[in-house]
Amino acid sequence: MKMISMRFFPCVLRATFPAFSRGAVVAVIVGCALMAPLRGEDAVPMPPFRPYVDMKTFMEHVLTPAATIIWRVNGVVIDAKGEHDLSPKSDADWEQVVSGAATLAEATNALMIPQRANDWQWIYYVQKLAEAANKAYVAAEARDLKSVAEVSDRLDGICAACHRHYGLE
Repeated sequence: MKMISMRFFPCVLRATFPAFSRGAVVAVIVGCALMAPLRGEDAVPMPPFRPYVDMKTFMEHVLTPAATIIWRVNGVVIDAKGEHDLSPKSDADWEQVVSGAATLAEATNALMIPQRANDWQWIYYVQKLAEAANKAYVAAEARDLKSVAEVSDRLDGICAACHRHYGLE
């Protein structure tokens, strides 16, 4: 076996390695360097994410109102005066749908705070909710009633599945 000599740090360390392991040694050194956390003054500390309200309050005051705006797109009210379609018709109506979808999409980030994201199934449901909320947002921005209505149905299924899984029904 041919031996090679490598100098890692001038005048400090001189090691002799078999030729076949040279690549492995370099790979380990580079890998360790890349995996080492930043410790310098320029390192940005992680933001202190934490929930301010319990999950029941978060659902009641953030998620449910935002989702309800999207669900209302498929709504019909029947009263003494007849049947009333709740789908958006004016720019103001559409702006409410856009706002609800944007709120719901961004609220999924708050569902991923470490104190809330305790298991892989929670993360799965939150990711599905985020994808659907983003689709609702894009469709609402485009004033695409059919797509928002389809996402509304999908949201209903995602929420119901999550609530069943965590025994909230």
